[in-house]
Amino acid sequence: MSTLNPLHKRAVVFGFLDLHRRMAEMEAYLAQSDSSSPFSQHVNDLSPTERKVVQDYFARMRGTMLARLREHGVPLETQPTSLRWVLQTGLTFLHIAVAELGPGALRGYGTLDEAARRELVQIQQELDRLVDRVGAYLTERVGHDLAERLARLDAVPATAETLTLLDGVITRWQLVEFRPAIETILQRLEAPQYEIAVFGRVNSGKSSLLNYIAGTSVLPVGVTPVTAVPTRLLRGEEAEAVVRFAETGACRIDVADLAQYASEQGNPGNHRRVTGIEVRLPAPRLREGVVLVDTPGIGSLAAVGSAETFAYLPRCDLGVVLIDAATSLDQEDLTLLRTLYEAGTPAQVLLSKADLLTPEDRRGTSDYIQQHIQQELGVSLPVHPVSTRGQDSVLLGDWFEHEIEPLLGQQRQLTEASLHRKIAQVLESVSGVLETMFARRTGGQLPMVKRAPQPAANQTAAARRLFDQVDVEILRAEKQCREWNERSQHLAEIILDEAAKVLVKTPKSSRDPPGKTVSRISVDVMMEVGKAAGEVVTELKRTFEETLQSLTTSAGASGLDVEPVKGYQCRGLPAPEPSPLLHTIETSAPWWSFALPGLAVGATRRSLQKRIGAAILEQAQLHNSRVRAWLKETLKEVVERYQLQAEVVREQMRRIEGPAETEEAAVDLDALRQDLEQLRSAKTRALPSNGPPPDECCQMGANAPSPTEQRAGPRKTAVLRKGHR
Repeated sequence: MSTLNPLHKRAVVFGFLDLHRRMAEMEAYLAQSDSSSPFSQHVNDLSPTERKVVQDYFARMRGTMLARLREHGVPLETQPTSLRWVLQTGLTFLHIAVAELGPGALRGYGTLDEAARRELVQIQQELDRLVDRVGAYLTERVGHDLAERLARLDAVPATAETLTLLDGVITRWQLVEFRPAIETILQRLEAPQYEIAVFGRVNSGKSSLLNYIAGTSVLPVGVTPVTAVPTRLLRGEEAEAVVRFAETGACRIDVADLAQYASEQGNPGNHRRVTGIEVRLPAPRLREGVVLVDTPGIGSLAAVGSAETFAYLPRCDLGVVLIDAATSLDQEDLTLLRTLYEAGTPAQVLLSKADLLTPEDRRGTSDYIQQHIQQELGVSLPVHPVSTRGQDSVLLGDWFEHEIEPLLGQQRQLTEASLHRKIAQVLESVSGVLETMFARRTGGQLPMVKRAPQPAANQTAAARRLFDQVDVEILRAEKQCREWNERSQHLAEIILDEAAKVLVKTPKSSRDPPGKTVSRISVDVMMEVGKAAGEVVTELKRTFEETLQSLTTSAGASGLDVEPVKGYQCRGLPAPEPSPLLHTIETSAPWWSFALPGLAVGATRRSLQKRIGAAILEQAQLHNSRVRAWLKETLKEVVERYQLQAEVVREQMRRIEGPAETEEAAVDLDALRQDLEQLRSAKTRALPSNGPPPDECCQMGANAPSPTEQRAGPRKTAVLRKGHR
């Protein structure tokens, strides 16, 4: 690459970026192949090994390209864009697509009766709610402050009154996705127990660990996926097991037969439709009110078990994550920890099978895992090496004695605190969804934001005028781009004219060789052509910035981000490269130039035309073609950035210009505003001065009244539950 000029190197960079985009598209297809979605348009006929090999080759190709660029000092210039912003903007297009499924959009395909209209509206509402949840999650930035999340949830005054408020809001706005969380909290309130769940990948030693704690090999173990459904260990007077089925209810079995229901071998894919297993044992380490839960292993070899595990995860009060010492930390372990903290559940990390490592290696591996978790999740968690084998089993005993037994004596308080966090987590999530719903229905304006009233017609008229003006500018720029190559003949003539003038007017004593003079002039003229192309982009970019600013102010639009357009930098403008033939010419001005300079310029011009006219025209055509390609790509990028923001306003205009708001819709929006205000109040409300102390505001004991009874008496439980029966 050292023999290539700067223009060639720039072309190589563009080629590398194009290769990267094409590989990224194919990698997206590979990622989709892991999905069982019926909407997938591709049949996965690749084995996992083949997919991995393809991905490895793509990684090697990228590594090779990057190494070559670094080797020759070629900078890799890209325009990075926030992925969060791209996703949030993409959600607007999802809402637009959902809107196209509504009765108004489908009337053109035939008459809709009332039943069909209601069905379409229900479909729209359900899809919109799910999109709103994604938007709320991205807005909350839950995954960015995992270390502070538990403290923030603890600070929310989640009481029984909060739970009742949430139940009403969820029922009123049909947020059915939150119903399981409310149901789980109610079940936990009715039977308060402190649940410690053990998580980990397949064959990480979860069942062996719990067998050691229980003092008996009651749970099935193996090197392949074993646990099929979560299995709960409780203290009992004698050994017994109860299996609950989806259709036939509960059945008591012999503990020796547990593997037929709890293991993947005895119950592959949970074909017996087991919903839960409880094992009671008279084990000294088990305590009343405390449950130890063995969860199915996660990983590609246990897809069904992984789904069971992640479905159970929000229920537990403490998550114990096992990292296999034989394989160390991977992305699945990090996903487990992240999900626990996002659900408001504290976690502990164990390095299982520590007997495989020397004491020095245990310390090194533990430090590595702790540092990696801190780096990836921002959470500082100590890592405890444990083992169930031989003398090294003392490690497990020490961990249980120092980390778990102190918790067992505080199970009631810990259960209360955990349920407090779970209520606060649902409160936070529901509030985020309702805020997104309100912003979408009001064009991005949140309830607490006060704007000067402006008639909707004036807003849309102002926005439409701005859009029309910008469309004209886009068409003008695109027309200039299409016609760019038509300038080549004119450009060649300018070079010949300027070269002839310089050759005639420059004194012979200070005159450069003719070839050098013509080359310099051709480069100067073509540089001006490049500047003109850059000005086309700059002017259009300035128009976009001014338009988006005007849409935010005069047109009353909201939710716009000018920065993606404003921060765009034009890069990679092709540099001119003179033809080598120009250096060989020997044409000079006539000897009589001093007497008749005007005629001498014409004569010199004709001589240059005859000798190098074709070469200059070819050079001009080549340079214009490169500038046109650059201009076309650059215009496309900057227009796309503008259109992503403009579409947000167009969607708001469509809502404003849609059917007039009915009285029912106005009431609906007012109810949404009131619910939002109540949820915000619940998140910040202080306890009354004559109220109960903090440790009693959410009583969880066996004799404590349920949160619904505290507010409305014995009959309120039925009211809470009727919304999902």
